[in-house]
Parts: sequence; structure tokens; C-alpha cells
Amino acid sequence: MRRYYIKTYGCQMNVADSEKLQNVVRGMGYEEAAEAEQADLILINTCVVRQNAEDRAAWYITSAKGLKKENPNLKIGVCGCIVTEPGRDLKKQFPHVDFFIPPNSPGKLAEFLKPSPPGRGGTVERQRVRAEGSTFVNIAHGCDNYCSYCVVPYVRGRETSRPMDEVLAEIKGLMEKGAGDITLLGQNVNSYKYGLANLLKAIGPLVPGTRDQVPVIRFMTSHPKDMTDEIIETVAELPCVAKEFHLPLQSGDNEILKKMNRGYTVEYFKDRIEKIRSLMPDARITTDLMVGFPGETAEQFENSLDLVKTIAFKAVNMFAYSPRPQTAAAKMPDQLPDEVKQARLQKLIGAVRKMLI
Repeated sequence: MRRYYIKTYGCQMNVADSEKLQNVVRGMGYEEAAEAEQADLILINTCVVRQNAEDRAAWYITSAKGLKKENPNLKIGVCGCIVTEPGRDLKKQFPHVDFFIPPNSPGKLAEFLKPSPPGRGGTVERQRVRAEGSTFVNIAHGCDNYCSYCVVPYVRGRETSRPMDEVLAEIKGLMEKGAGDITLLGQNVNSYKYGLANLLKAIGPLVPGTRDQVPVIRFMTSHPKDMTDEIIETVAELPCVAKEFHLPLQSGDNEILKKMNRGYTVEYFKDRIEKIRSLMPDARITTDLMVGFPGETAEQFENSLDLVKTIAFKAVNMFAYSPRPQTAAAKMPDQLPDEVKQARLQKLIGAVRKMLI
């Protein structure tokens, strides 16, 4: 029996992509290996949103060369955002890799793998319910926001939305298979072409109310500028939708937000938080915060620190700015030294830890 192993880096979008890749290899007769050393096929799904994630993925790809020396029949595939990152020559950098697959392209994996022998299976399911009874459903791909620090539009392309009837059919099928929690995914779910609020309302009647455990609908990631009153009110109204909002703040300073091309102000962000809490006082609100953006002053960093404390998020994903290829921020003057960025990051981490105790 042929075995596969998938190593995934990055966000939930990458996890969802890995599930689709897994569906392909399982449909072609492969079984999952517990470790990479046991596999006949290794897929490495990469992320390049931040330098740290890219470096870890690149290291793992390089280290897989040793496994191929031990098993010459091993096939290695690199998938995800690193494949479409501008300025890379992956074949030169990783000559031991057999094939490269762009994000959200499971069909290309199917083209590479040979058809299964008779009796070994061959049906590729659209989405497999994960063992814990939950799954991801992509409602949109790509991004049109072009935040000045973000490489996503360059590696995942322009924003496209899946037709609502197609999304609803997939969700209905997953529920029939016993899915528990379902998370709607997109780089910016709030800009879903057919209306995120409309989609949530259409999902409501599909959720069975007679089971002991009613499925819960979640969504991510949201862009604060597109978090409308209608979306917030719909979440408040529908029992099946989790009262959770992940709203990436990124900075608590208006000048930095403008340089980031985020499209909102601190005042607008606070207004969205107030709207959510006015309808759902116990809502779980989480965020992302970046420190060390080009030109960020000590005072502007303190503005971010103060705002995080004021809003009192339930969780904060924190990271230091790292320049990404082709982005506007990478070309900005006043790039901060790593030691300054790391010092601010550690100060932020310490403050958030105290806040969450």
C-alpha cells in the first residue's frame, strides 16, 4: 500500500488546501503515514505571508532531500504560496522536488499522480469530514485589498467568490456526513460577492435542530473595513452561528493604518467592536497585531499597545513586520532594525499575557 504524508504551514486556508490535496491522494489509493519516513509521497504545503513561516517551510523542503536519498522512489511535492511567490526559481533552489502545485489547485496533483490500479479506489471526494467532526469550506479565494505589507494578492491571485448554491450544497453534504463545526473560509469573507449575511441566513435552515450536538457555523478571516452592521446583526440573530469574530487590527495608530492601506481608522475599528458587544456582550473577539512596520515610532507602537489593552481581546496573534517580495511596504524608507522590532514584539507579548491572566 502506498502511503502519503502532508506537512502544512500557515493559516486555515492552507489547512483547507491540504484537506483537498489529501482527498486526491486518498482517492488514488494512498493511506496516510504516521511519519514522513514511512511515506512514498510527501506533500509540503507552504506559507510565505511572514518570513518565519517561509523559512521554516524552506528548511523542511531542504531536509526532505535526505529522505529521498534513503528512498529513491519517494516523490516530493511542494505546494502552496511559495510556488507562486514572485522572484523564486524553485527548481533551482530545490532540485530534489518532483513537482510544484500552486495554492488551491488539487487538480494539478491529480494530473501528476498516476491513476490507481484496479481495486485500489479512485473516487475523489470534494471534501472529507475530518476525524473530529469539523471541516473547512472555502467560500472565496484570493484578495483584492493589497495591504501594503501583504503578499497574498500576488501568490493567491485576485478575489473570486464561489457561487452560493455550490457552497450550500457542499455544506448540506457535510452535515449529512455528520460534520460538527463548519468554518467558512476566505482571505476576506466579509467581501463575499453574494453577501456573507445572505449566506449565513441561507445556511440557517440547513442546520439540523434535532441532534444532540447542533453544528456550529464559524467564519474567518474578516476584514474590519467590511464588517457591516448586517453581518453583525445576522450573527447575533442566528443560533447556529458562533458568536466569534476574528478582526485583524494590525496597528492601533491611524497614520500606520493608512500606510498599511487598511482602509479604516482606529475610531471605525472601535465602533465595530462596540456594535458587536452591544448585541453580543459575551462575544469572543480576537485579533492580529503587527509591530515594527516601516517608520513606526515609539509613540505609534505605544498607541497599539494602549488600544489592545483598552479593547481587551480574548486572544491576540502577534508578530514583527517582515518585508515581502513586491509589496509596497518592502520599498518604504525607514525600515526598522530587527532588534527594535523584536524588542517591541516582546513588550507586546508581555502586555498581552498580563491582560489574559
